[in-house]
Amino acid sequence: MTQRSNNNPRLGGNPEPYEKINTLKLNEELQSLEGSIIIELFEIDTARYGGQIYRFHAGEIVKGEISFGGKSYSPFPLEVEGFEIKGDGTLPRPKMTLSNVDGFVSNIINGKDDFVGLKTTRIRTFLKYLDESNFIDNINPFGVPDETAKFPNETYFINRKVSEDKYSVQFELSSELELESVQLPSRTVHANYCPWIYRGKGCNYGNTSIHTIDDWYNIIENGEVAPNVFGWPIADSNNNKFNGSIYNISTAGNAPWKSDWDTPYSDSGFYDATGIYTSGDYVRIPSTENDEVMLYFVAKPTGIMAQKAGDPTYNVTYNNVSGKDPRNDTANWVQDQCSKNLTGCLLRFQYSTKGLPYGGFPGTERFPYG
Repeated sequence: MTQRSNNNPRLGGNPEPYEKINTLKLNEELQSLEGSIIIELFEIDTARYGGQIYRFHAGEIVKGEISFGGKSYSPFPLEVEGFEIKGDGTLPRPKMTLSNVDGFVSNIINGKDDFVGLKTTRIRTFLKYLDESNFIDNINPFGVPDETAKFPNETYFINRKVSEDKYSVQFELSSELELESVQLPSRTVHANYCPWIYRGKGCNYGNTSIHTIDDWYNIIENGEVAPNVFGWPIADSNNNKFNGSIYNISTAGNAPWKSDWDTPYSDSGFYDATGIYTSGDYVRIPSTENDEVMLYFVAKPTGIMAQKAGDPTYNVTYNNVSGKDPRNDTANWVQDQCSKNLTGCLLRFQYSTKGLPYGGFPGTERFPYG
């Protein structure tokens, strides 16, 4: 069995990429009177134990290594059964029997809880779509290689070891839908509510490594760089924009040392209880609920005046002197929050070429007819 390293998303590794299926080619082969031979491949992921992905096939149709999608699958004697889906709604419990000559499989599973809980993937494609390296002179005589021309991958988990002797080891597989931690639906369907944590995964507002400057088709707003591009604060939880009539944060509120700026916003870093903040300054405070998310607060144009020490004639307009935590001092600070509806998402991603990362399901809303 071929071994390959892999990062398992269940262990905090990189998430798996979205599976691409060429349904057109798949349907053509299924309906063809001269359809190509189906090739069955398997993978067992042992990353839980710091191991590799074992990739193999039964070696019946192709005797040697099979290369598909740039991955090599070694021939290994095995039998599988029970993958059929019944019409009574019960989930399949397939069985996989592996040859155990010289205790090969026994040695691998020893000390690894008999592989119970490990992810097992069944991959089915057609002979004509295998990589060219499988054929003489690297020329596929049956068709053009295509790793997307396949059936959707079937994911199972090893439920238990059924038997083990000097000849074979048999495992029972179970669907991922049978795991105790699985909840259906895995996300609750809301028409007008986004479950993503604002600025966290799924949303990623302000994450310039995901929403780069090239992902915005209109970055100039009213002659200024649109605040969306850099993840600047936009509005409160009721969709009241900070540069709108409610808060009226504008360049007119800038302190003298910011008078040449074309934006009222100024990134003042992490909040400092001894700092002096002017209208439009925004600060960060780590969230106590999510380590990956920062809370953003914007200083209001409250009209509170500050005087320069030793010179009572020097007043700074809209200076906000606050020794209080912005999370509690709502008189001088307002939190940048998403309303969790489409309007809030649109305020932040209206210029995104990637569309709205809205986590709700607006299509499930009921609309009147006529």
